[in-house]
Amino acid sequence: MSFRVTARSAELFSGLVAPRVQPGAESSGSEWMRFLRDRVREKNIDAVQVSTVYVPDPHGTVNAVVAVPVDSPGDVAVGDVFVSIPTGVFAVFTPSGALADPIEDVWAQVDECVLSGSVFRAYKEEVEVVTNSGEVELFISIVL
Repeated sequence: MSFRVTARSAELFSGLVAPRVQPGAESSGSEWMRFLRDRVREKNIDAVQVSTVYVPDPHGTVNAVVAVPVDSPGDVAVGDVFVSIPTGVFAVFTPSGALADPIEDVWAQVDECVLSGSVFRAYKEEVEVVTNSGEVELFISIVL
């Protein structure tokens, strides 16, 4: 288990919503999320990565937006939603190779770090990035 801490600038994403999900390997690796990633790739053929942005609300519900980065709200396709991620501090996880599925691997590392006290999650916006070649990076919002 290893991670690095980084600041991430504010960013705008445009895509499709998966309402009321539990952030983690189970939801991220589900057929539903794979379907949404495929749809976003079909709509954005030149995109090199698709991100899943987990957005909590004040009531404890988390919605996922499977999306690509955009420059402005004017770049959002008809029928898509957009979400803005504020500047923040994140723990960044990449697959360690301990598990065959890279998405499961990064989420397992997060769980281990949280349980050990190595990372204190802020439970704000979190971003899972999957490139077209299958590389994965997971940005977990943290408290310093």
